[in-house]
Amino acid sequence: MSDVGAAARCSTEAETLALGERIGTRVEPGDLILLSGQLGAGKTVLVRGIAAGMGMDPTLVRSPTFVLHHIYRAGAKVLHHIDLYRLGPHADIRLLDIDEMLESGGVVVVEWGEHAGREQDAAASISIDIDDDGSRVISPPSGAPSRLTDAWDDRGRP
Repeated sequence: MSDVGAAARCSTEAETLALGERIGTRVEPGDLILLSGQLGAGKTVLVRGIAAGMGMDPTLVRSPTFVLHHIYRAGAKVLHHIDLYRLGPHADIRLLDIDEMLESGGVVVVEWGEHAGREQDAAASISIDIDDDGSRVISPPSGAPSRLTDAWDDRGRP
């Protein structure tokens, strides 16, 4: 586990994608990553970057708000992208079977992750805030493995 470093200030979508890509190069099979932030904060953009870092085509990544779950693949790598916005807090998400996704070696990224009630199982809980100037302030996850939090220290490198 690692100490939390400085938040990343992403002034452009490209900067958010780059941070996501650095995270994507560091995820491991069975990782659960929870994302939180208001509507339009850039959660799906960060997932696009994670997909790119995992070797997947980021242009295929779409918000799963209305379908709840998208699956992306690159060779043996699998990314499960879940959005719990429509289900809201305290929703019964057992039907999604996140445990099976993790046990089968997939990486699971959950938008509106605070609705999942899985903080204790998550490799990382990442919050995205919108600053007054429109920049995204993406905080490194407290207590996450350093392999993930190091993505915040490698600015400028995928």
